Amino acid sequence: MLKFLLALSVSTLFVSPVQATDLFPATKACVPGKPHCERWTDEFKRSLALAQKGDHVAQQTVAFRLYSGCHGAVAVDRVASCSWYLVIVNSGAATVLDRSNLRNTCRPMTPAQKDEARALSGELIRKLYNRAPAESDQM
Repeated sequence: MLKFLLALSVSTLFVSPVQATDLFPATKACVPGKPHCERWTDEFKRSLALAQKGDHVAQQTVAFRLYSGCHGAVAVDRVASCSWYLVIVNSGAATVLDRSNLRNTCRPMTPAQKDEARALSGELIRKLYNRAPAESDQM
């Protein structure tokens, strides 16, 4: 029981793209002297809004920036990045590069992280495309 409560309390610290109404907390405060940081942060916010409406290019941008951190303008979140790549692959407009990015992003993760990414992407896919995710996620 104690392990369960500890796991539950730790899990509430993580914010995912589906649990929050938006991912704006994923952006970082720009440090003075870092050129382009504010522009990258604003671009991430715009891309996120479009991605949540089903825009394929915006989804690619969000997934990549969550993976890379966009030069420190966005908090790195590999689980969220993986979940967006799963959404992209399930969109019907995925390219070979999208599938490669999915494998490169998701395969190094732990089984628990992969399960979390699958759950998040499943919710996003249902929200965006009104259907269940594909059975094979190619992770």
